[in-house]
Amino acid sequence: MAGHFILRNLVQSDLNTANNKGGTLSGRQHAPVGWRAASEAILTDALNGNTIPNRDALPPHVYLQFNATVAGDVTDTYLKACGWGDQLLRPTALGLGLRALTPEAEAAWQRGDKNQALALQANHGAISIEIYYQSGLRV
Repeated sequence: MAGHFILRNLVQSDLNTANNKGGTLSGRQHAPVGWRAASEAILTDALNGNTIPNRDALPPHVYLQFNATVAGDVTDTYLKACGWGDQLLRPTALGLGLRALTPEAEAAWQRGDKNQALALQANHGAISIEIYYQSGLRV
């Protein structure tokens, strides 16, 4: 599974707010891979836009997921202004395989309006954000 976006780190207070606004956190993914020098190198390469073979060797992570929203609802309003939105990443690394954005969300992303891209994607359907660190600790 791949997310629409990557967020390197999410602090607990932001996670609590996201949960209150409709977000849910998945279970830990890639646990058997673990945090080793090799998996960290794969993540670093991917985040820097370098080609990786595939997602299989990425270190453990979780997904913050939101169901589809309607413009103006509580979750939509939250996503347009959440404090962590400006930290979202969408590396273009081959092999990373992030989910495609809708044309509207992609246009907002290209303009640098990350929160708007997040909200527009959620207006289209359920979204997921890959998270590798929680409150600075490895997932």
